[in-house]
Parts: sequence; C-alpha cells; structure tokens
Amino acid sequence: MDAVSARAVLDANPDVIVVIDAAGQVRWVSAGVVRLTGRRAGDWLGSNVIDLVHPEDLQIALLSMASVQNKTVGTPLELRVVVDGGWKMVEVIAANRLDDPEIAGLVLSIRDVTERRRWEVAANQTERFRSLVQNAASLTMMLKPSGQVESVSGALSRMLGHDPERVEGHPLEGLVVEEDRPALRAAMERSLSAPVWQSPPTTVEVSMMHAMGRAVPFELSLVNLVDDPTVGALVVSGHDITQLRATQEALTDMANRDPLTGLANRSSLDHHLGRLLAAGASRRVVVAFVDLDGFKAVNDAMGHLVGDRLLRAVADRLRGVMRDGDVTARYGGDEFVVVVPAGGMPDSGALCRRIEDAMAVPFPVQNAEVVLGVSVGAVSSLPGDTPESLIARADQAMYERKRLGAGSD
Repeated sequence: MDAVSARAVLDANPDVIVVIDAAGQVRWVSAGVVRLTGRRAGDWLGSNVIDLVHPEDLQIALLSMASVQNKTVGTPLELRVVVDGGWKMVEVIAANRLDDPEIAGLVLSIRDVTERRRWEVAANQTERFRSLVQNAASLTMMLKPSGQVESVSGALSRMLGHDPERVEGHPLEGLVVEEDRPALRAAMERSLSAPVWQSPPTTVEVSMMHAMGRAVPFELSLVNLVDDPTVGALVVSGHDITQLRATQEALTDMANRDPLTGLANRSSLDHHLGRLLAAGASRRVVVAFVDLDGFKAVNDAMGHLVGDRLLRAVADRLRGVMRDGDVTARYGGDEFVVVVPAGGMPDSGALCRRIEDAMAVPFPVQNAEVVLGVSVGAVSSLPGDTPESLIARADQAMYERKRLGAGSD
C-alpha cells in the first residue's frame, strides 16, 4: 500500500486540527476549518484563536489555554465559536507540544457538537423536561429577535387564559397593553444589543391582557441566547406581580398616611401641595390650618386612649365636610391641615366657617359629650408660594384668629 500523506489525513479528518503558539496565535490549521467556520485555512494563519471564541466563553477559554501549558493533554472543553451566520458549539481538546521542536505549540482538536447538543436537548428526557416547563409557576417563552413568539409554556393558559398555539407565531407585544408596548420593545433592544457576558437579564414591567379582557401586571426577564446554537432565541420568563404591586401600593399608602387617623401625613401633604402649586398661578389653592382648643385638657383628664378616639372622630368629621379632591392631613398632635384646590372653591372665610360649624357639634365620648373649641386660619396661595410658606401663612392666620378670642388650648 502506498504511503499515506499525513497532511491528507489531517485535512480529511472531520475534526479540525489547529496549532497555536503559547499566546494563541494560529500557526497551522487543517483544511477542515472551512467546513466548521466557512473560512479557508489560510484566512486564519497569523490570527489569534481567541478571536473565534464567543465572548461569554472567553474567560474559560483563556483559563484552559493557560492551564494546558502545565499538562500533556488538557481537559475537554465545550464552548461556542464564530462561524459564518452565527455560532457553533464545539468540543476542544488541547495537547501540549510546546517543547517539541517539530511542533512548538499547542495542538487543538476541535469537534463540532452542535447537532449532538440539539439532539440531546430534544431527545434526552424530553417528556420530563416538557412537563417541568409546562407546569412551572412562571411563564416561559422563546422569542425570535423580531419579537415573534416561537414557543410558550402552558403557564400562558393558567395565568392569562390564552391558547399557546394561537399565540405562537405572533408578536409578543400583541399580548401587552398598548401603553406598555414601547417599554417592551426597548427592553428587547437592550437585551439584543447588550454584551450578555457582562450584563444581567433585562427586566421590564408590563401589563399583559388576560383572555377575559383584564390587564395583569407582569415582570418579564429577557435572556439573550440568540447566539446559543441549541437555543437561538431570546428566552423570556414572566411572573405575575399582582400581589407584589398590591403590597407595594399598600406600603406606599401606609408611608403616606397617619397611622392613628388614616389621614394624609405631613410628607404626603407636602407632596400633594407641591404638585398643586407647580400647576401654576391659575390653579389657586386655599389652605386651612386647624388647631383643636381644649384637647389637651380632655386628653390629660380622660387618658390617651380616649384622646386617640377623639382625634379619630375629629378626622372623620373633617372628611365628612370636605369635597372629593380636597386633602385633609394630620399635621401633628392636635393640628390638622386642609387643602382645597381650585374648582368651585369657597373663599378662605367660608372654608373656616364650614370647619368651625362641623367641630361645634359635641363629640360623644364614654357616655358623655365633649365640646372642643377649634381655631382655623385659612389663606389663598400667592405666586411664588411653596408648601412650607403657604402652610406657615395659614398657621399664622390660625394664631391670629385664636388671639382674637377663639379659645385656648
């Protein structure tokens, strides 16, 4: 038999053989590289083998290249390499021949395992994996870079009442309320453009439409696996955050309310008044500062529990005389502030009389009736007013009315 050409055998080998120096520069490559990457062997000479590697796999490739220089044969490594039109999954085994004068390099044997991995994903324990995904509590789907749904888990039916088969092949934004679609598109653009090896999943909160017509708040997490040969898509997981939103709103409400009376607290008052004043001079605002006269004596004589009940009764009475859109706040102790925005608004004097009349009716407390005096000062907003200056002027007006004989604390 004629002698077999070693070069011919290497070029016919289904695996690609690459020789690199200690720095990763390609010194020789078999002809099979064209089958793997679509580029001729000559195109790789002088380049660095690291340029082939997917950025997300770069760190492990560098570590492996460094460690094999202290071994004879390295550990098999799976990573993604660039090819025309995308990426392939390969298995790489390196042999250290740096000390061999005829080679003086690392010999890499590179095998394309893309199809094998696809088969394993599709065939190995398929039913178990499908059952896991279909019955998971969160929604899972795969999206094309265009936003079209390739596949979606059965959670879609449980969570949103839609038939997965009717959703697949259509854009995901068709399930998202119209006002949230720009946010979804922006999140997809960020996920597709971000270097995934440096970035966490892209998250976005959107409201998705239930088949029954109601909007359900969701948090979507997008992971860019478009370059992964076995996936080739954006992987999206979705969580119903209805309860989370309700909890957040409850916590926000608690942070903005006085715990004893349920009225707005001082922080909420400042924020609300600031928004009204920011609307401009055309949005005139009347602010009334309310101070209870005689409350301290009742509190000291009958105890704090009675005093607390009395403050809650005062708060209820103030709510009862104010209009929708007005804001009543507990400013501190036995002081209250009422904010009346423009629109059918009484003048400051009329507002004071309305509050005084409401407070003039005795309060039933422990089989007795308690009469509280009240001092009210009200002012209208002026150009340049801030929440602080407007409340301070109302407070001063209240003390002026008290000085003129409305009673003592």
